[in-house]
Amino acid sequence: MIRFLCLFLLLLCNLDALSLKEPTGELKQPATTLLELFDIPSTLTPKELVPYLKAHWLQKGKERWEMEKRCEEKGKAALPLLRALGCINSIHAEKKNYQYALVLGAMGKTMQRRLDFLYKEWKRGVRFDQIVLLTGERDLDPTREKFPEGLKSETDLFLHLFDRHPLKKIAPYTLINSPKQIQKDGSLRRPTTASTMRDWLRSRPSLGDCLAISTQPFVGYQEAVVRAFLPKGFSVEGVGPGTDNCYPTADLDLEVPPVPYPLSIYLDNIAKWLVYEEKMHLLD
Repeated sequence: MIRFLCLFLLLLCNLDALSLKEPTGELKQPATTLLELFDIPSTLTPKELVPYLKAHWLQKGKERWEMEKRCEEKGKAALPLLRALGCINSIHAEKKNYQYALVLGAMGKTMQRRLDFLYKEWKRGVRFDQIVLLTGERDLDPTREKFPEGLKSETDLFLHLFDRHPLKKIAPYTLINSPKQIQKDGSLRRPTTASTMRDWLRSRPSLGDCLAISTQPFVGYQEAVVRAFLPKGFSVEGVGPGTDNCYPTADLDLEVPPVPYPLSIYLDNIAKWLVYEEKMHLLD
């Protein structure tokens, strides 16, 4: 029965609009069903739901490979709902022309996948006036990504990959190299999508339509982050290659057999996504 329900929800869900919410502000039905699957009280208001998910699903300050597994026994039932919310399949550009292609930084293999996906979109007829590489001073991790000797930061590796990519001959590019962020305890944290967006906007780019290139299952969440920072007059559309539910080989340069993506990564992603959607709702 639940299989047919999930299929029905998938057909109902509008993947053209990457959002956890309907235009009315209510959660989409697959999101509501996902919450019910994890016994989250239906009586919670949107204002109460965000802190609840931050406490139970979000694993703040942890990289994906550091997250503790949670509720893995419900993964099989959750995946069709996550697919209906646009967290699994590839998302392609809807329009043909954009002013900016924002390629979001990540681990080395993931940055390569994002560049490759943008190039495939270009071959599909999608055009963009400028490529923006949103990256920063994250230290490279030799235990989880491969890179040539002498490279030290994510920015170094992103430039190395881009210099050898066909995209470099297609459009001019801008590099955003965000510094590490100082935390309250004095420690340094790697740059984030949010910090790279702030730094790009400080360069005062002209208004225009943005294509944000991510990878699943993070396309919707990262689109929401970009949207939250863009001033009025900009638009954004998130795109990216899908996941075969394989981890860590989907993201990391590890010579190990594929294993299922831990459900905790999806739940953390949904929680962060809803945080930014709620911010936008409060601004409207």
